[in-house]
Amino acid sequence: MHISGHGRAHELASLLLGVQEVDRPAQATAKAARSQHDSVDISQHAKELADIKAQTQKSDPERAQRVDQLRQAVDGGTYNVTGRTAADALIRHVLTESVS
Repeated sequence: MHISGHGRAHELASLLLGVQEVDRPAQATAKAARSQHDSVDISQHAKELADIKAQTQKSDPERAQRVDQLRQAVDGGTYNVTGRTAADALIRHVLTESVS
């Protein structure tokens, strides 16, 4: 993320801290143009992360139903899984993650 311009925070800091700046003519013109409009540029990577986060927060009714069934089975003591089944699922998950 890149934030340009100084805006009010810079002005307030100058007043409180007594900071004085010496502007050169070229810098004064650039500073005047910057001070009129602040802008924020968000990188493509940040946009992709925001999209991924939004997708993970979407509700999936089928998954929610499956999780609820599993929760009920665990709470009721009827959920049984063998070590082999768990290991197979774990290996399958690792292998599919490495391919995608």
